[in-house]
Amino acid sequence: MDTIKKRKTLSPYLLVILSFFVIIMLGAFLLCCPFSNTDGQWGNFIDSLFTATSSTCVTGLSVFVDGVAAELTFFGQIIMAIMIQLGGLGFVTILAFIITLFKRRLQIKDRFFFAQAVSAESIGEMTKFVRKIIFISFCCEMIGFLLYLPVFFQIFPKDTGKALWNSLFTSISAFNNAGFDLLGNTSFVQGLGNPLMDNLPTWALYYLKSVTMLLIIFGGLSFLVIMEIFSFKKKPSQYRTFTKIVLSTTIFLILGGTVALLLTDGLKSYQRMSPFDALFQSVTCRTAGFAGYNQANLSVAGRVVSCILMYIGGSPLSTAGGIKTTTAFMIGLAMYKYLRGKKVAAFKRSYSSKMVLKATSLLIISLSAILISYLIVVGLETNNSYISDRGEIIYDIFSAFGTVGLSTGITPYFSWGSKIVLCFLMFIGRLGPMTLFQVFQKNMDKDELLHYAYVEEDFLIG
Repeated sequence: MDTIKKRKTLSPYLLVILSFFVIIMLGAFLLCCPFSNTDGQWGNFIDSLFTATSSTCVTGLSVFVDGVAAELTFFGQIIMAIMIQLGGLGFVTILAFIITLFKRRLQIKDRFFFAQAVSAESIGEMTKFVRKIIFISFCCEMIGFLLYLPVFFQIFPKDTGKALWNSLFTSISAFNNAGFDLLGNTSFVQGLGNPLMDNLPTWALYYLKSVTMLLIIFGGLSFLVIMEIFSFKKKPSQYRTFTKIVLSTTIFLILGGTVALLLTDGLKSYQRMSPFDALFQSVTCRTAGFAGYNQANLSVAGRVVSCILMYIGGSPLSTAGGIKTTTAFMIGLAMYKYLRGKKVAAFKRSYSSKMVLKATSLLIISLSAILISYLIVVGLETNNSYISDRGEIIYDIFSAFGTVGLSTGITPYFSWGSKIVLCFLMFIGRLGPMTLFQVFQKNMDKDELLHYAYVEEDFLIG
């Protein structure tokens, strides 16, 4: 009886975290098995764990020096694709499944929170919401699969099976903002000695990057936003506030990031970044991880811009990571309004101090996690001859937390301790925001239920 009671009172959020943990550990074991490795031997468990975490947390950081296709068999690649799919959609779908499964056992405040989280009027709408998510994902990935076919038939003209599988794998990876591909260790960058990319015609390269950008943007928007846009029932001016914030912030970050990267790396005399490459870099930094420009050639300023974009990431209830566009919007809006001495308001709506507190708390906690992780990794890699630039380490740290996957190429050479730290960052980067918000929400709800309140007092700050 005690065991049953414990199961009934187990937090849904803890179940979500445990579900991801189980998927990662199971995936790590399968990737470690001989049938997943091209050499037919048992793989290194830490590397398998890192790959499973990077796949499930849809990051894209890789420990494979020669690329995924060179290290993993077809079965291993299928395992990765499944983990990417579960990681991209798993958080929302598992969350909805848990709510549907335990809806009679949840307290009223938990039901209210879950309904708000998916913008549902009642818990009964959860099943419909999950079906819509699956339908949207399937449609986007199938469209991406078909759009990719011309370029992959160009890359593999004599191997139809490889062309089809690469097209499907890349589509799943791009929509779920994972950043993995099967084209080697150079991603979409030409001139690095990868014949698959170096021999690709210019039109095919631009086409490949264009399709990838579309999938990344759709995957990183938000399922709620996609549902509202394609319902065709409202004009843009009638969209809910959440949709307006997501769309406006996304457009601002993509265009602003492109301009900033052109200013930092588009004017260099050596390895100059083209406008198209700047656009692709701005989009892929939004937690996708496909490289269209050699990350090792980025200037210091270019890396800073990329780290900011990676840190913000995509939008809530999407396949993306990071602190999310809505968090960045709320922090930026609050700073702007406070400096002008006005209330926090936008799109004809005002926002409570509780929302500002949530956004600020997430900012501080995430930056603290990044800083602590950086100090640990720097300490662990002090004597690593492969890693001499600490700027490359912080780049991988931001990439891991933002579940992006971009790297200057040092990831395979990290020690096992640093890989564990990056796994932890990828995990909290994918699950952190929703979990942290709920922790704050519970504490605030408890305070509001008290029958007394302390006298408010202001004092000097700064």
